[in-house]
Amino acid sequence: MRRLAAVAAVAAAGLGLAVGPVSAGELPRADYQAVAHPVVGRVGQTVEVELGVRNGGPAPAAVRGGHGAGTYEVIPPAGTTITAARPPQGGGRQPCVAKATPTGPAAYVCAIGEDFPAGDQETLRFQVRIDRKVEGAEGRVQVLDHDAGQAPDPDPANDSAPIRVELLPPAPPPARAEDLGTNGTLLIATTSGTALSAGAIALGASRRRQR
Repeated sequence: MRRLAAVAAVAAAGLGLAVGPVSAGELPRADYQAVAHPVVGRVGQTVEVELGVRNGGPAPAAVRGGHGAGTYEVIPPAGTTITAARPPQGGGRQPCVAKATPTGPAAYVCAIGEDFPAGDQETLRFQVRIDRKVEGAEGRVQVLDHDAGQAPDPDPANDSAPIRVELLPPAPPPARAEDLGTNGTLLIATTSGTALSAGAIALGASRRRQR
């Protein structure tokens, strides 16, 4: 019996040597990719911009219970401000917190949900106000934490993406009564909006699966 046990132990040891330990570098990892779109509009407008992160695979993101799959930072371009927006679809907790910056408007640090498989994209629809024209202004989406720190990103070059500003030409001035013809009737278009709370952020979550 002891001889059989010894043989089994040697065989198991030999098998372990043959297979060898798997290092963390050999495991498939999640490639975090920053997602950014330009801020397009006129000075004085508040526009919606989709920003966030994508898991390029090939592996799902590793998570620590209750800590999510990492974080990313959104820094608005100079001359713009992230303002309040419509609440997240379905409510729930606020995924982002404001972060003071040495110069300019506040940035935001956002948590990635725990369910973040390969091919998934997690973005938020930020409301960005264009305060003034700044030549060459550029913000940034930057991944801060990969897989809750458990595995390195295989391609850190795409962890950051620029947020550019594309200014539209100013709107034409309203028509004058004398330019409208004989009756002098002027139709005035009015708009209504919702007050925005500066410095706070409530974000509309937009998440989609990519097959």
